[in-house]
Amino acid sequence: MLVRAGFGSFGVLLCFESIEMAVRRTEGVKRRVKERRDAASARHTPDTAGIVPSQQAWRGASGTVYAHTVSSLLFCPELPEATYLLLHRDAGGVAQVLRVGTLDSKARSLNLARVRQIGATLGANEVHFRIERSSAAERARVAFDIENGLAGNAVLAEVAFDSAHQSA
Repeated sequence: MLVRAGFGSFGVLLCFESIEMAVRRTEGVKRRVKERRDAASARHTPDTAGIVPSQQAWRGASGTVYAHTVSSLLFCPELPEATYLLLHRDAGGVAQVLRVGTLDSKARSLNLARVRQIGATLGANEVHFRIERSSAAERARVAFDIENGLAGNAVLAEVAFDSAHQSA
């Protein structure tokens, strides 16, 4: 059925069948959007069932132990100047260090973007970061120490703070 409605000098032609069809098509939109949002959040919820501690210590070549905060690459907060490690942790919980680096920008969002871009390129799914309130040279020294400490060991030199057992 077609209806002609006049509004001033303009006429509007309405088709009730088209309106009813549009209403039917959009009735389930809110439900489908909620289902998609719930499915996406379930996919991106970090699985922290004892596998990933919230703090991690890394031993440098000098023997110094550096405490780092652990975060998923997806849920990593914006970072100030820091030292970071990018890791890939497999389903079995075995971690492989992919990169050790520093963040030197004053813009926190730029540092986060840099970590995520490098991490995604390398296939990382975990970030360990240490917020350094020191100079860029000191952050570079810490990163160099950790990287050389890892290079000198066949096994990762990591000690979990949350663990009851510490590696020897």
